[in-house]
Amino acid sequence: MALMTPGLLAILGVTILGAASRDCPSPCKCYPEDADCSNKSLTFLRNAMFNWTGAERLSELSLENNQLTSFPAHIFDPLVGLKTLNLNHNQLQVLEVDVFSKLRNLKFLDMKDNHLTTLPVGLFDFQNKLISLDLRNNLLTTLDVNAVSSLLSLDVFAIKGNPLICDCTLQPVVHWSLVILENNDAVCRSPPQYRGLSWYVLTGVLCSAVSTTVNTTPSTDSLTAIDLEMSTSFDDNSTELSSYNDTQKENDHVNVFSGGSIIVVAVSLLCIIVFAVALVLIFWYRRLSARVTNSSVPNSEQDKGLEEFYDDINIEGHYEYSQIGNKEGKSCTIDSDHDTVRYVLRPCSNV
Repeated sequence: MALMTPGLLAILGVTILGAASRDCPSPCKCYPEDADCSNKSLTFLRNAMFNWTGAERLSELSLENNQLTSFPAHIFDPLVGLKTLNLNHNQLQVLEVDVFSKLRNLKFLDMKDNHLTTLPVGLFDFQNKLISLDLRNNLLTTLDVNAVSSLLSLDVFAIKGNPLICDCTLQPVVHWSLVILENNDAVCRSPPQYRGLSWYVLTGVLCSAVSTTVNTTPSTDSLTAIDLEMSTSFDDNSTELSSYNDTQKENDHVNVFSGGSIIVVAVSLLCIIVFAVALVLIFWYRRLSARVTNSSVPNSEQDKGLEEFYDDINIEGHYEYSQIGNKEGKSCTIDSDHDTVRYVLRPCSNV
């Protein structure tokens, strides 16, 4: 084989470098597994910007620190192997619902410090491998739970720095985050009574709502996990809630039985005991009252006569047992089984 001259080597090198430069979109810098398009003052992306040979093997793409406001609908479709996408520090306002539809291996998505006001339902339907989603410092005031409920592998959901309105519309997302995440840094911007508080304050708010259903089984297609209709109003002090799933309702019934019913039974027993004691006291009071009445009123005409007779001579002591009565030198003995004189054992005589 003939040796190549230095001139031929130079021409071959230029050809190879030229081919490589055509594969990497300008003005990005490309490496075997990632492409760096950050800090390039980009205001838009061409439709086929990432459609080059080998793009499917790209693992990481950085578009941070540009001036991008939106993306073409299928701009990322060729990047099927992408795992990390950095879109932070741009001016993104709206995202097409299928912009990430081909990124099914995506694990890390950074969109902090943009101008996003909403996340369309279906945006993350195919990101069931996503581990980290960073939405800090955007303009989100609320979130539709159906927009994020498909993110069943999510560990980090950073949303601090958004002007969140903590009302009943946001509450389903808070409940979803309790199931999926260990913790979250979200803070309420309004209403005033919740300003500066963690959005978990909504777990104690009762809202008027229909039931919610959570699907925890991921699929390869669309993953709409929660379906609900929610009222968006609640008063300052208390509100009404009917948004329990079947399991929560069963737990509530158990709690009411174990707590409230025991108290009711205890109070009922106490009332019964008090009532019974009162009946016993009334019975004995009436019986004693009857006895006192019988003691003070003569039981027969004969008793009345005897009582009057002895009252005339002022015999002292019309009581039980034998007693001696004295009246002007006269004495007599009387015997009685009751308070009224019944028998005179010996008539009175002069002393």
